[in-house]
Amino acid sequence: MPTQPDLEQYTERLNELILTIGQRLLLFFASKSSDFTLREMFVLEVLGSRESPATMSELASALAVPLTTMSSIVNRMVHKGYLERYRTEEDRRIVLVRLSAAGRAVFDQHRRDYIRSVSEVLGTLSSEDQHKLLGLIGDVLTAMSGRPGGGVRS
Repeated sequence: MPTQPDLEQYTERLNELILTIGQRLLLFFASKSSDFTLREMFVLEVLGSRESPATMSELASALAVPLTTMSSIVNRMVHKGYLERYRTEEDRRIVLVRLSAAGRAVFDQHRRDYIRSVSEVLGTLSSEDQHKLLGLIGDVLTAMSGRPGGGVRS
């Protein structure tokens, strides 16, 4: 088992790697769509990955932003034609949001580009290393999921 100094070094290196991967993903997203902010891309990703519409609260929670911020994001995306917002017949207080046809088309193209790009990167690893990588990332997420704040201590 690693000693405390080793764990600190591993933690620092992990932080560097996560930040670098995050920056490269941001550059990838930015290069593919100049019509969207990063938060708007996340909204597309959340809604495109769901089988049903989301409430404003669900979207705000998924992006870890206040409801007022999510309302502004959704308003912009509705205005641009990428989202549709509506109320349920059962409870008119509940606002649901879903991708419009244009939003679905952008999401589908983005997903294809993303899968192609990440597949090229993963393709540089052996099948065994790909399996290990996914397993380790899954283990880290599992370890983090039971902790307040997703496992990050302040």
